[in-house]
Amino acid sequence: MKFTKYLLIATALIPFTLSAPSSADTPTITYSQGQYLAQAPDWSRITWDNLPPLQQAGYLSIPENLISVFGYDPSRSWSAGQKVDSVVMLGDADDAFKMSNFSLKSISALVVPTKELTLKDFGLMQWQTPASLVKAIPNLGNLSVKQVPPIAALLSRNGVQSRQRISQILRSNPQAANLALGKLDLSKYAIESVPELTKTPLNKFKSWQQSYISQVPGLNQVPFSKMPQPIDSDLGVVGVASTVFGSSEHGEARVGANYFISGSVKRGDTTTPVACSSGKECSYLELGDFAGSKGALYGKRWASGSSQQVKGGYGFLAAVNGGLEPTGRLVYGSGFKVALTGVNESTGTADFGLFFRICARPPFMPKTCTPYFIGPVPWIGVKENNLVIVGTGQ
Repeated sequence: MKFTKYLLIATALIPFTLSAPSSADTPTITYSQGQYLAQAPDWSRITWDNLPPLQQAGYLSIPENLISVFGYDPSRSWSAGQKVDSVVMLGDADDAFKMSNFSLKSISALVVPTKELTLKDFGLMQWQTPASLVKAIPNLGNLSVKQVPPIAALLSRNGVQSRQRISQILRSNPQAANLALGKLDLSKYAIESVPELTKTPLNKFKSWQQSYISQVPGLNQVPFSKMPQPIDSDLGVVGVASTVFGSSEHGEARVGANYFISGSVKRGDTTTPVACSSGKECSYLELGDFAGSKGALYGKRWASGSSQQVKGGYGFLAAVNGGLEPTGRLVYGSGFKVALTGVNESTGTADFGLFFRICARPPFMPKTCTPYFIGPVPWIGVKENNLVIVGTGQ
């Protein structure tokens, strides 16, 4: 199924088309309950690296005045077919997974390194400075300049020659203290050339939020079940995928939000059900319940995000993408939203996709997030009379 969207980022309007997704390679576990089967994600084998690629292109451009408010620049662009770990930054999903609590050492305890690392491999090093490194790793200040080769090389290139302790140099030469290490060829320096670097949590480094997941060695190989805040691997609430209804269906005034489990996500990161607009296309998956007609899920509808866009996001960034996101649910927490992306009445199947968002937490201000508009990443589909995971009601 194909549909065209218009993505509003700052002042730009970009059309693009969704191609038919596939999630055949997503690791799953099969569960059964009586006559019903469920394909659930195997979070012990799912990582940022092996998620299917994004199906749509887009970009976010932040005005200069907001960059100074955020303290870093969350702007970025991405292409259809690009991997999620090169689009999602640490700051976007840190509340969901607490990835910034990791250090390179704690990551290496979970993932076997594939090569000897250099400072270039650790992407956030390019915008670190001698001052920010000492703030992140206080013991560096007690070392002489020559004991930290990259700092010695950076200072030497800028005419600072000294055998003093690094803290003394920084106090006497504020300009040198704020030179970016990216001015060096960081591939020449082993990761161990900065003492205690590998033991330091990611959130101690300057502007750690703007590091892509792929820029932290090994992080994209860590299973979601092994994150500092692991994803909930329980099945949670499940319903029966009763019947799929295609694009010939339309919203009805008499079918209110209480008939739907899909909707929007705003501040508080919970799903608020939203009904399809009267008279507008509304393909959906109708659910059954193990308890029959008395069950809470019986007759409820999960509307398709290809039919319905709803309000999402909060704070400064809520205006991105026209303030809209595909209708769906936070089935597995706030890290991504699960949306129904298409139904096929002839085969009795429903396709799903994951959508991601961009978040920032400006100093002394509440967190702000875009709607969930980055995606879809093809996800696990269902067939009629199989089980569908709807989460914990969030």
